[in-house]
Amino acid sequence: MESQFASHPLGVFIAVTFVVVLCATLLWMLLLPRQLSEEVAKAVVSVETARVIVVPILDLYYSERAVELACRLGKPHNATLVLAYILEVPRVLTLDADLPDEIKNRAKDAIEHAKQIVKLHGLNAHPEPREPIRSREASEGIRKVVKSYGGDLVVLGIQMAKDKPPTIFTRTVEALLRRPPCEILIDIVPAQ
Repeated sequence: MESQFASHPLGVFIAVTFVVVLCATLLWMLLLPRQLSEEVAKAVVSVETARVIVVPILDLYYSERAVELACRLGKPHNATLVLAYILEVPRVLTLDADLPDEIKNRAKDAIEHAKQIVKLHGLNAHPEPREPIRSREASEGIRKVVKSYGGDLVVLGIQMAKDKPPTIFTRTVEALLRRPPCEILIDIVPAQ
């Protein structure tokens, strides 16, 4: 007895599709990526939790680099950036002493310029403070900002200078490393 086998085109298509999907599923199951080590997983989670990034700024190039770096770190997690212009007030003056207009204008321009960088990345810059943060030491001012805004990460930009005394941020980094208020990321621009 001879049997004839007749196949319908739709049936063939369904059978081929089923075999392809089954093979793709088996291949995917066999080629799973390796598990991350516990240390790597902790590092990933630590960076993901940085939702409020504090960036102390001045009207200098390396501060702009710090703002740019903070934006790139915060972009994937839609972090909020707190831009703080820190002003060290000499001990001979009171903290609430009237500031010259030149200092107020420099601070305002630096903050506005930093906000433009943040805006280019589509992130939110905390609108306050509009005035410089007054403090005896810059590190105290940064700690105050971190505490009041609940900062998760501080991004500092500093530049090493050849044959010059340390800048305000070099001293600040040393003070913050002794007693960090949260995670600190330091961007050091080489001396030129």
